[in-house]
Amino acid sequence: MIIAKNLTKRFGPIYALRDVSVKIGEGTTLIVGPNGGGKSTFLRLIVGIYRPTRGEIRVFGRDPWKDKEIKKMIGFSSDPPAFPNFITGREWLLLLSEEKEGGEEEVEKVADLFNIDFLDLRIEKYSSGMRKLLAISQAFIGNPKLIILDEPFSGLDFKNVRKVIKVIMEFKELDVNFLIVSHIWEPLIPLADWMIMISEGRIVVNGPTETAKGEIKRIFKEMLVL
Repeated sequence: MIIAKNLTKRFGPIYALRDVSVKIGEGTTLIVGPNGGGKSTFLRLIVGIYRPTRGEIRVFGRDPWKDKEIKKMIGFSSDPPAFPNFITGREWLLLLSEEKEGGEEEVEKVADLFNIDFLDLRIEKYSSGMRKLLAISQAFIGNPKLIILDEPFSGLDFKNVRKVIKVIMEFKELDVNFLIVSHIWEPLIPLADWMIMISEGRIVVNGPTETAKGEIKRIFKEMLVL
């Protein structure tokens, strides 16, 4: 599904990712790691927001930087969420739906999924939790083959965290693929088929959840001691 070879991203003199080579198969993959480790940069390379400094990445066999059709196959929720504040949530979701050759029915579908009842308010009036729900809902528009969620629980109360987990479970049963970055990752372990840990721009753990989770917990404990 995703293949990276010697993938490197540099911002000026700072390397966000350095020579990352990895294959990510179908299913649900959970990416964890310390702040500033390169997780979000990796996601933005996958969806074609960033261009690699060096190396290459392929998603479903396509180059996400050059092949913009890949955006129709991927749903993406960024963190922090970014929207134009002067429009309503409904207008925003409709714009994204139309880009994927959908319409109002797609907007209603994702609103129902997350019990969103504030779409007709201008986004500038949204709380942080409302903005986060809108960002997550947009990732589910257009029947994507891959849904990428960056920190899906950030800014959400417990009720909405449970709702997001429930929706992920439902779509996982429909064979939708997920790539999730989260600091709050233990509730997602039962859903994850694979886990990756990125630290200082490199992959330090990569394996099936059952074997990787213990190694990841050990590394985090060592980080707390240092």
